[in-house]
Amino acid sequence: MSEVKILENAGSLSENDMTLLTGTELIVQMMRNRLLVVGEGNRDFDWLELTEGIAGFYHIRSVDKRRLYQVWFENGRDMDKFKQNMMVAKLSATAQFEKDK
Repeated sequence: MSEVKILENAGSLSENDMTLLTGTELIVQMMRNRLLVVGEGNRDFDWLELTEGIAGFYHIRSVDKRRLYQVWFENGRDMDKFKQNMMVAKLSATAQFEKDK
């Protein structure tokens, strides 16, 4: 038997999910709770770390190939949690950089 993996998807919505939700109140809510996230350098985002603790639905959409992403949230609390997670990740990366010097 081949190896089978189960991946947690939590509240992450796919592009197909977003299409199915077109015209719903949920999409309107999510449009009110969007962020643009810009990557710096060659560092990849750890989306699992950044979305840790998010309770509602969210969607991550690549805007262009220059590491620009639009992140949609069902509610403002989750958007605030994402920002908090991003600050912690940034501080952690800075501390690691200083340690490696």
